[in-house]
Amino acid sequence: MRALSILAALVLPTLVQAQEFVGFDKESFGRVVLKRNQVVVIDREDGSTPALTPTASEELNEPITNYAPESAFAQMGRSVGRLDILTDAGVFPCTAFIVDADHILTNYHCIPGVTEDSRVGATRIDAALFWAGYTQQGVEEGARSYTVLPTPVEASEKLDYAVLRVIGDPSEDYGFLELASAQPVDGAPYFVVGHPLGEAQRISRDKCRANRPAVSGGRLLHTCATLPGNSGSPVIDNDARLVIGLHSSDSGSDAVNMAVPMAEILANSQVLKAAMRSGVVTPTQPPAPGPQANLICDKLYEKAEALDQCYAYEAYLATCADHPFAVLAKGYVDNQCADAPATPPTPVVTPPTPTPTPTPSVQWPSWCSASRLNPTESTICSDPYLAGLDSDLNAAYSRPARSVTSQNQGAWRTGTRDACGADASCIARVVLDRISYLRTPAPSGGSTGGSSGGSTGTVPGNYELSTSCYIVTASRPSLSEAKAFIQQWFGNGAGVRVFKSSNGYYGIAVETVSKSSADSRIAQLKSAGRIPGDSYCSTGSRFVEEVLWNGGTSGNTGGGSGYTMYIDNTSSLNVRAGPGTEYGRITAVDRGTQVTVIGSSGDWANIRVGGTTGWVSAKYLSSSKPSAQRQCYATVTNLNPYSSRTRADGSGYLNVRSQPSTRSAIVSETYLGDTMRVYAQSNGWAQVSCVQGQCLRPYNGSGSATGWASAKYLAVRCN
Repeated sequence: MRALSILAALVLPTLVQAQEFVGFDKESFGRVVLKRNQVVVIDREDGSTPALTPTASEELNEPITNYAPESAFAQMGRSVGRLDILTDAGVFPCTAFIVDADHILTNYHCIPGVTEDSRVGATRIDAALFWAGYTQQGVEEGARSYTVLPTPVEASEKLDYAVLRVIGDPSEDYGFLELASAQPVDGAPYFVVGHPLGEAQRISRDKCRANRPAVSGGRLLHTCATLPGNSGSPVIDNDARLVIGLHSSDSGSDAVNMAVPMAEILANSQVLKAAMRSGVVTPTQPPAPGPQANLICDKLYEKAEALDQCYAYEAYLATCADHPFAVLAKGYVDNQCADAPATPPTPVVTPPTPTPTPTPSVQWPSWCSASRLNPTESTICSDPYLAGLDSDLNAAYSRPARSVTSQNQGAWRTGTRDACGADASCIARVVLDRISYLRTPAPSGGSTGGSSGGSTGTVPGNYELSTSCYIVTASRPSLSEAKAFIQQWFGNGAGVRVFKSSNGYYGIAVETVSKSSADSRIAQLKSAGRIPGDSYCSTGSRFVEEVLWNGGTSGNTGGGSGYTMYIDNTSSLNVRAGPGTEYGRITAVDRGTQVTVIGSSGDWANIRVGGTTGWVSAKYLSSSKPSAQRQCYATVTNLNPYSSRTRADGSGYLNVRSQPSTRSAIVSETYLGDTMRVYAQSNGWAQVSCVQGQCLRPYNGSGSATGWASAKYLAVRCN
C-alpha cells in the first residue's frame, strides 16, 4: 500500500472495479472524528492521472451543513451514515444508508469484500459500526453509533450490494430512504450523499446527473463527483426523491462514475422486496403511456401481490411488460416459478385474498415475568431481537462445545453482560461473543495461569481498592483468551494488568482511577476507541491474584516483588505506558508518594502504585520519604459538556487567566471533569495548572500554563 497526503486523497479518481478505500489505524475504531494524520489511501492500480483539482473536488462535494436542517437534502441525508469496518489491517470507512428498522444497505466490496482486496491486506473483519448524525466536521455532538453484524443478511458480489443487520432501530431517529424500482432516465438530475474520506457528511449536486445513456453494461452511469469513502452512497433522483442507484465505482472515464441501478438490486433482493410488500420501501410510479393502461396494470400488480402466486405474476407480465413494477414481478417469477404451472387450475376460480401468515410470536425469556429486573434484563425483555439472542444463548449453553460450569456462566452474566446496563448494542455484542465462545471447542494446550504455568506466574494477594477502581475492559474464562484480547486491543499490552478472580475468570485492567472520576475517564476512553464499549469500573473485590502474564511479568513490565521508593524533586510526576516520553501518559503521582519499583530500562523505572503499573523517570525517585507537603487538586464542575453550542454561549469552558481578575489575559482553558493542580486560593480565585483531561490540549491557550480560575467552578480537595 502507498500512503498519500490528504491533498492527494482529495484528488484521487476512483477505480474501475471499486471506489478506493481510505484506511485508518485500528485505534480509530469507535471514534466519530478520524484524525487526518492517520489517513492511508489505497492507490489506483493503473496509476492514472487525477481527474479533479483540489478546488473542484471541494466545490463538488460540499458539506451537508451548507443546507438548512429542514431542507430536503439535509432531511434525506439523515438516513445516510458512515460505515466503519474494523479489520486486522485497520479501519476502512464506507457509506451506508438505512432502508428499514433493522437493515442498512452498502456495497459488497465494503463488506465482506474489503478482505478480498489484495491492496488492503486485511484477512478478517472484526467488527463494524454505523455512525448516523455526523454532519459537521470535528463536532461529535449529535452523532450516534450502532453496532452492525458484519456478516451480511443478503449480498451479491455481481450487483455489488450487501444488506446488513444493525442492532437497534436507527430509523426511529434518522428515518429511512425510499427505493425506486423504475429504470434510470437519461440526463435526469441526481444528488449523492455520503462520507468521503471518512469525514462528516457531504453532498454532491453540481453537475450531478444521469449520463446519456443512463445505463450501460448493467450499470447506472452518473456524473456526480465522488471520493474514497463514498462507496455505498445512495444516488438519489432529484425529482422523485428516491434512491435510483447504489454508488459503487468509476467507469474509467474522467467525468463518469458508476452505480448499480436500484431496480436491479430490488429484483434480486428478497429482503428489500419484503420491505416493499410491507410498505416500508415505496417504488416510484412514473407516467405510463396512458392513464387507463396504468390503472389496469396497477390493479393487476396489486392482485398478483395479494395472491402471491406464479400464475398471477405471469398474467400481469403478459399485459404489463413495460409497467414500473414489471422488474419486481420478473424477479419473482425467475426465483419462485421455475417449476410452477404457467396457468391457474381449471376451472378458474378467483381465490380469496389469503389471510397473512401471522408473525411468529417472540419467545420471551421466562424470567421476564420476575418482579425485579436489573437494567440489562429490562432491556432484553423489551427488545424482541435481544430476547431472541437470549434464546440462542440458552441453546448454546445447554449444549456447549467446551466445559462450562454454572458458576462460570453466572459470573459472565453478572460481570460482563450486566455491565452493559441498558445499552442494547453492548448487550447484543457481548451475547453474540458468548454464543460464539460456547459453540467453539476449547483450544488444546491453553494455559490457564497459575504460578506453575511455564513462563506465567502469579502474585496472590488482596487487590481490592477502596477509593479507587480498576478500568476493566474484559473478563475472559482462560488466560489464553485474555492474552488474545489484549493483543487485539492493546498490541504489546504495555501497562495492561491481568487479575484472576475467585470465579476463575481473568479480568483485564488498563488503568486505576478514583471512583469519582471513573465515569468520565471511561467515557473518554470509549469515545477515543481505546477500550471496548462494555468496559466498566471494578474495585477488584473478587481479584485473588495478579497474573504475570507476559513472560513472567505483568503487562510489559519487569517482574519480581520490587522495592520501595518515593517520588521526590518534583511536585507531580507523570506515569507513562513505557520507558520514555514518547509513550502515553497513564496518570500522575504527587511528591512523597510511595511506589514499588519492579523493573528498569535505562534511566526509567517501572513502578507499581495504588494498583497502577507504569514507567517514571528514575531521577525523581528517592529511597527516603521527603518531608510532608500539602497538596491540593480540583475537579472542574458546574459546566456543560463542551460542544459548538456551549462554546458559543460560554457554558462549556472555564478561562484560566494570568491574574485573579476578569480583566487579565486568558492563558488557557479547562473543561468539565478536568483535574487541576491548585497552588493557592484568594478571594474566590484559585491558582491552577492542568494535570489531566482536555485541558492538556485546550481549544484556546497552552496546556502547560499556570494561571487563575474562578473557584466557583472547582471542587477542591487537599491531602
